[in-house]
Amino acid sequence: MPKSPCEEKSYTLHLVRFSYTINPPDVSYNVVYLGNVLTIMAGGEHCFEKPLDLIWKAYCNRTDGDLNMELEITRSGLKAETKEQGLTEYWAHRITSSGAPPHYPRIFCWIYKHDGKRLKPELRCHAVLCKRTSDPLVIHTKLQEFLHTALQEYRREKLAVQNARLTGSAGCPRRKRLLHTGSLNFRPPVCRSKSAPRLGSIDEEQEEPESDSESVCYRAEPDVIRGTPSSSYPDVVPSDSPLEACEGSY
Repeated sequence: MPKSPCEEKSYTLHLVRFSYTINPPDVSYNVVYLGNVLTIMAGGEHCFEKPLDLIWKAYCNRTDGDLNMELEITRSGLKAETKEQGLTEYWAHRITSSGAPPHYPRIFCWIYKHDGKRLKPELRCHAVLCKRTSDPLVIHTKLQEFLHTALQEYRREKLAVQNARLTGSAGCPRRKRLLHTGSLNFRPPVCRSKSAPRLGSIDEEQEEPESDSESVCYRAEPDVIRGTPSSSYPDVVPSDSPLEACEGSY
């Protein structure tokens, strides 16, 4: 028995399925960490030449084994994980530059702004050795796309908040604000930053009564100074003093 056109249409709709990946998984690469050195250039055309020369010479003269690392490209920057040091995150707002220099075909490098001693900012150039010659350029291109997207989302949310404040409106609903997580890809939340206040338990101690023995220059007994009574007690006024004569006149 032939099917009606409506039945054929519904049957076709049930067979056709579409799938779309909203958030694809982050790509990771197995690399060898070469090291890092201080630098004074945050970016530019020749910002990697001198640091990479120092890193490569130190790597060639190294006697110990290689430091294997799993480098992951995320929307908030880079994540590097090693067995010795664990997980290290490089946030997008602190990555000043990245590159795949042609004179080092298998090396990918980036410049990161660290917090040195006494929270003094310092620039360090990091470098990793990839397995294939095509990996550094792929990592650099993908990272730059994520950094650009994170910066645009961060600026868009800041402008929306500023416009809402200037117009005096209440802004978007709370549920919509919770879904706006684009700024977190560019800058970490306050609870994960180093400047966040650390909360801890407050121990309540019972106050003990203060004693004079803890005061400065306290002595249990006054020092006895040998000599005349007038020298021992300089504050005592003699009987023939004018002060006592004045008191007697009243």
